[in-house]
Amino acid sequence: MRIDAAAGGERTGRTRNLAARSALVLSEQVYTRFAAVKLTQPFERSLQEKQRGMNTAIQAFNNLVGYEVGEVTAAATFYIAEVYSNFSRSLIESERPSGLKPAAVQKYEDQLEEEAFPFEEKAIQFHEKNLELIAGGLYNAWTEKSLARLAVLKPGRYAKAEISSGFLGSLDRYVYRQPARSADAVVTGQATPSGQQPSASGPTTGSGQPSSASGSANGASDPPSGGQSPTSSSPATEGAGNDPTH
Repeated sequence: MRIDAAAGGERTGRTRNLAARSALVLSEQVYTRFAAVKLTQPFERSLQEKQRGMNTAIQAFNNLVGYEVGEVTAAATFYIAEVYSNFSRSLIESERPSGLKPAAVQKYEDQLEEEAFPFEEKAIQFHEKNLELIAGGLYNAWTEKSLARLAVLKPGRYAKAEISSGFLGSLDRYVYRQPARSADAVVTGQATPSGQQPSASGPTTGSGQPSSASGSANGASDPPSGGQSPTSSSPATEGAGNDPTH
């Protein structure tokens, strides 16, 4: 990767391709470390670690887009979607605070589902980004994986779809956009809930106020998140990566 970066005018398609694939391997390791983090009590501490891992992973995969290698771009898009999906699932599966009465547990879980939803939506939107690559003539293992994940995340539209010329012809007409050469820096969210004093109103920050979350990414051309902008009481991350297919 260093050789490719230092090549300057002598940079070739081959050096770029090799560097991109090497960077992908390293980025996959970043994702593995992020995915291994579980949200446990005290919630605030584990959530901050998870947030940092998410931002680091998204930045790593955004950086891959600058190599302008189609297969690596598809891989980066797939993994960014999986980062959001993992974060959403981790919120739902997080360890519950002790000492809550049944009614309070239900409210807490309802709040977690509300927080997790925008991140699942974001995962769907980024997997759908890989459909743009299919419409542009690029079909590989990563676009196939995105279609398989969409069959799970959005079965009403994708579960019965077969990967065939008939299916591809029925897809909405996506416009393939060349990837950007660089990605903006990720902004790490600061606000987190506290597992020290569980509230019947759901996961809260130290202020004790119910939280709201957004899985949105920076950039006007990025797919909409479906959530509101993060507040100071959000348990979810405030930052995300840019659209890797723009």
